[in-house]
Amino acid sequence: MIEKPAILGGEPTAKEQIPLYCICTGEEEKEAIMDAFNKKAFASGEFIKKLEDEFARFIGTKHALAVSNGTDGLFLAYLAYGLTFGKKIITTPLTFVATASTIVHTGAIPVFCDVELDGNISPMKIQELVKSENIDGISIVHLYGKPVEMKPIMELAKENNIVVIEDASHAHGAEYNGKKVGSIGNIGVFSLYPSKVIAAGGWGGLITTNDDEIAEKIILLRGHGELKNIIGKKGAYKFRILGYNFRMNNMEAAVAYYQLKKIDSFIEKRRKNAKLLSELLRDVPGITIPEEKPHIKHIFYLYAIVLDDKITGWSRDEFVEALNAEGIEAQPGYVVPLHKQEVFLKLNDPNVNHFAKINKYPDYSKMRFPNAEYLSNHTIWLPTHPCLKEEDVENIAKAIKKLISWKKNR
Repeated sequence: MIEKPAILGGEPTAKEQIPLYCICTGEEEKEAIMDAFNKKAFASGEFIKKLEDEFARFIGTKHALAVSNGTDGLFLAYLAYGLTFGKKIITTPLTFVATASTIVHTGAIPVFCDVELDGNISPMKIQELVKSENIDGISIVHLYGKPVEMKPIMELAKENNIVVIEDASHAHGAEYNGKKVGSIGNIGVFSLYPSKVIAAGGWGGLITTNDDEIAEKIILLRGHGELKNIIGKKGAYKFRILGYNFRMNNMEAAVAYYQLKKIDSFIEKRRKNAKLLSELLRDVPGITIPEEKPHIKHIFYLYAIVLDDKITGWSRDEFVEALNAEGIEAQPGYVVPLHKQEVFLKLNDPNVNHFAKINKYPDYSKMRFPNAEYLSNHTIWLPTHPCLKEEDVENIAKAIKKLISWKKNR
């Protein structure tokens, strides 16, 4: 007998809701916060430097710089490389708004590029744009923790003197050809938002680079342009450049530092959960599961499946609602690609964007990116976080199979 879906009055698959995200913290983080609290080291303190040093070692770069959040990190990365007024930066439309909105905030122009069917930006489409446009930067996103195919992008960038920014907000510890993301392009940016692979308790972000000059620029930019922020410089209340207050505080750094100490175990558990889920879902009709090539290390920040509504009989949004009723917290993916978002459709309106008086933006409404648009209508995010038990993973797969079987047999 086919089980009735919970959304139609049947019994839920999971007795307790399985969350999409979970912050795995312990006594170490609590003790670190109390240590900073007792020392009254709220704004600045030892944990910021410890986090920066340890993260640089982990990623394999000369520098890791703590900042207020991942969004500010992207903004600073673009600024540090002079990607400002009128400069064109290729990026993906299938991402969180910050990847592209920060391009606009610097005065640069987003040039959207279609993705592959795994959701990552297409190197071939990037090549076509570089041939047809005067491109200054490429901002790639390692979506869901799976590295982009970086080799052809880096070769193209080197040939054309283009800066490559890695938005690695989903991908702490992911690897491409044995190198960690954030160490492959010119500069990498990581988010420490609570839902991410490691968290800073509140906000927080990290920028990685091997370029000493760029690192110094970012240190100045994040701290009001004040000279005292550069090691070995005496310059309290002496300001070299126009900067911002984009610094991480010591208490956030304390949490992130002890989260970082656990990152290898976090990644191992995420990959184990994803492997089991793939084994359980591999032969389910109408579901495309994420795949991993030998030269790629996917860290599965999210487990993204693609639902074929023609085969399953479920629309993506109906399926997400039904999964939640089964006790599985699922979410649709990025439901509106950026080239269709209202804000980007109005970039040439001075009432919306003050750079409209300086720049002429493309008419994004006329753009079509078939893969990004398909994925925005068919992608579902599932949990893989380290707090999951094996039973939870099995219930995720069981709920998916239950819903598909119900439709098939109606």
